[in-house]
Amino acid sequence: MSKRLLIVLLLLLVFQPLNAQKTDIQRLEDLKLKIKQATYYDSSTVFSLGKQCIQLAKKLNKENEIGYVYQYYGSFKYYANNISEAKKYYAKSLTVGEKTKDYQLINSTKIRLNFLIMDQDVLKAEDGFKKLLIDAQRGHYIENQLEIYNGLGIVYEARLMYDKATENYLKGLRMSEKYDKKIPTGYLLNNLALIKLKSKKYVEAKKDLERALVISTETEQPRLRLIVLNNLGLVTHEIKDFKGSVIHYKQTVVEAKKIGFPSGIIAAYINLSSSYLDNKQLTEASNSSDSALAIVQTYRDPLFIINSFLVRGMVSVEQKDFATVERCIDSVQFYLLKDDDPNFRKELISLQSKLAAAQRNYKLAYELEQKFSALSDSIREVSNENEQMRLQTIYGKERLENELTDSKQRNKILRTQSDLKSANYRFTFLVILSLFLLILAAIYIYHVRKSRKIKSLFSQKLIEQIDEERSRISKDLHDDIGQSLAVVKSKLNLFTTGKITNLDGVDAEIGDILEQTRLLSHQLHPTALEKIGLESALNSIIEKTQSGTDMVCNFDFDLDGREVDLETSSQIYRIIQECISNTIKHARASALKVSVERKTDELIIQYRDNGIGITDSQNKLGLGLLTIQERTAIIGGRLELKTGTNKGISLTITI
Repeated sequence: MSKRLLIVLLLLLVFQPLNAQKTDIQRLEDLKLKIKQATYYDSSTVFSLGKQCIQLAKKLNKENEIGYVYQYYGSFKYYANNISEAKKYYAKSLTVGEKTKDYQLINSTKIRLNFLIMDQDVLKAEDGFKKLLIDAQRGHYIENQLEIYNGLGIVYEARLMYDKATENYLKGLRMSEKYDKKIPTGYLLNNLALIKLKSKKYVEAKKDLERALVISTETEQPRLRLIVLNNLGLVTHEIKDFKGSVIHYKQTVVEAKKIGFPSGIIAAYINLSSSYLDNKQLTEASNSSDSALAIVQTYRDPLFIINSFLVRGMVSVEQKDFATVERCIDSVQFYLLKDDDPNFRKELISLQSKLAAAQRNYKLAYELEQKFSALSDSIREVSNENEQMRLQTIYGKERLENELTDSKQRNKILRTQSDLKSANYRFTFLVILSLFLLILAAIYIYHVRKSRKIKSLFSQKLIEQIDEERSRISKDLHDDIGQSLAVVKSKLNLFTTGKITNLDGVDAEIGDILEQTRLLSHQLHPTALEKIGLESALNSIIEKTQSGTDMVCNFDFDLDGREVDLETSSQIYRIIQECISNTIKHARASALKVSVERKTDELIIQYRDNGIGITDSQNKLGLGLLTIQERTAIIGGRLELKTGTNKGISLTITI
């Protein structure tokens, strides 16, 4: 009996430390998870739990775990926008990783440092992620690979390369599902849904977000749940399901309060108030906006303060509480004195316009709407220019690197060939000199023949176009105006014979006939030039083009205070009209720009689009361009055309 007792005691002495160690390891993992979740919002939790984690790691002789704690510290500083402190903690994490030879920790920390680089240089970040991916694949670090695929997706989104972004998100998603990594799956589904939202694939985006919501609930991830609920609110709002957006934003408020991050709570209340307003639940909208204002008064962030007052003002307009609207407008104007953001200024003008309309001051409301439209156009133009500059910077660096590589190769080839060229110079010179006169003669003959051919072709096509135009006008007169007049005449005959007792609708039908006649007349001769001038006439057709197509259209007009005669204006108008028509029919362009300006004594008209350009030399002899050449010659101008495969078209006329 004593021997058995002794054996039991020995076993207890052996297994008790092992059980204690298992408990400490589990506690260490629990602490790491809590720190990781707290990095988004809670400073005290991050650093107090971090100290416990470091002590426990030392006790277990797991020094590499201290590196992960430093990594979490760095992430917290990054989310708090303290980049310099984030870099310091990441550097400490790398030092621990190198000391303990934990290559997964090193790879993981470098991924986070690469996210910092992405804020400054997306091309460098892309290259960094690709190199880190090779290391992660070599070490079979699954979670690191998922973070890299997510990072590459974000990089390509920033470069507007949505196909490649989707490709990387999907690679990450397939891997996370294969290895049952639920939290990365949720984030990747959310990012994929946002790309689909941009593409207006609302049903698919909603499905992805609903899957991500289930995952965030199962894994008890409040931040992921908050993000997904907010994005579900965006999707349901876009499809005009305002009741659904209210439900999602209400849940967003609950999740934001759980996390306790003030800006998240304010944003949730602002979104909820807007959805209530769209759903005509004015009392609830008022309460939500008041809640946002109550929190924002202590948070003191101008962005949220202005947004809160704007939403409160919009709700008060619907409630006919004009005194509150005025107070909101005054508050927004006060904060705009410190931070004059044009987008907020635009929203303020919109609020003032709605107030004026609600107070039946329609003249002021109209003036404010005009001001709103002008400011919106200005913001859109500046935004387009900034985006173009940003993309030019991104692609400019890429092109520069390629050009440098090509230049080095060309220099090497040139050095090799320089000796051969020097020996051939004399012979080449004699050959060129001998052929020069023959070439000149051939060019002259070719030019004469080509000129005759172009004139003949132009005459032939012009006659065909005139016949087609006559046929179209005849058809319009017969099918539309003629038939409409016949109907009116029939009604008049029936009325005079007493078969019908009234002429209801005849005045409307006559109005339609007049409108058809006016449109036909306008197509034959642009009367707008005589009435409103060249600038307004051109602006009108450019606005119609933008509203009737998906193209972004820009228009600049500056004649330095001088006028253009009617004949020149008419030809310029027809040239621009023909250019726009060619772009719509053939170019497959997404943007065009028209500028008319006077420099010194010259009038310069420029037209550009970013379409497929003109590659076939025969196409340059098309009727449209021939007509433009003839019109340019009529007003004594010089025409310059630049184009190429996928290089768009650039047409410049100097008068």
